[in-house]
Amino acid sequence: MNALFGTLTSLATYVAFVAVGALIGSRKAVRSRQLVWLGKVQFAALILMVVMLGIKLGANDEVIPALGQIGLTALVITLLAMVGSLLAVHLLRRFVLKLDHYGRPAGSADAQDEQGNGGGKADNGSTKWLVLAVVAGMLCGYFLVPDSWIGFCGTLIDWGLYLILFLVGVDMGRQGTMLADIKAAGFKVLLVPVAAAVGTLSFAVIGGLLLPVGVKDSIAATAGFGWYSLAPTLLQSYSLAVSATSFLSNVMREIFAIVSIPWVAKKLGYVECTALAGAAAMDSLLPVVVGATHERITIYSFVTGVILSMSVPILIPLIIGIPV
Repeated sequence: MNALFGTLTSLATYVAFVAVGALIGSRKAVRSRQLVWLGKVQFAALILMVVMLGIKLGANDEVIPALGQIGLTALVITLLAMVGSLLAVHLLRRFVLKLDHYGRPAGSADAQDEQGNGGGKADNGSTKWLVLAVVAGMLCGYFLVPDSWIGFCGTLIDWGLYLILFLVGVDMGRQGTMLADIKAAGFKVLLVPVAAAVGTLSFAVIGGLLLPVGVKDSIAATAGFGWYSLAPTLLQSYSLAVSATSFLSNVMREIFAIVSIPWVAKKLGYVECTALAGAAAMDSLLPVVVGATHERITIYSFVTGVILSMSVPILIPLIIGIPV
């Protein structure tokens, strides 16, 4: 219950920063300016946040030792879970939501105009910088950064995220299409996290059949949807081995999402990026998703992250309670 309350509190904070940014961005005095620095500041804040995340992971005593013990199992089920969620959301977008590559209703005038203009701002060039940021952060966290500094990294991550969310809101306000984007998404936006969850857990079954960990434990380990701080805690009383696998798997999901989202945005579709982000689509990976796609995907990313996050403290106890 506390986890659910924390999720709702975080959501309210994130929405508030985006809303304030959108209100400021919608002002005529702001919309009339070029603000060429806006994207650069967003990207700089994103790189800083990813480096801090890497430092926290590298300084965590559970990450590096777990790589040798359960790394292969975590790697396999993570890749399967991400492929499953990606496939499920891709099929949903094309055949149920009937959206085009860029998240617009297929065949609409806006979709045709955007396609003619290059389809948004997906750019694989940022991938190398995100990879370098994660690797550099983890190396610094493991070898250089004192333990006493790790708490400051968490604070920097929080404030970096708030800054990015505010700037995303400003960008949305300047575009002047925020309400139209929410209206266009409608209630069908709720199907995206459902598809992501179904895809994740379905392909986790395949991992359980292929690996010694078993189907139930494979599903339990991936049911955190990238929430690596909560899911392992819920699994500790059930099995320390599964808890460790869950921790490493969810860490891998966030890192793999950071480096693969720009490629997915360009090759598969904008909405699919939210599936890779999982529970983190509402916070730490929201700027990655929006940066690789378009501001209108914010609503899909928020909703996906919120619903998947809220499902974790409910779903994992149900899974581990299943009798074998």
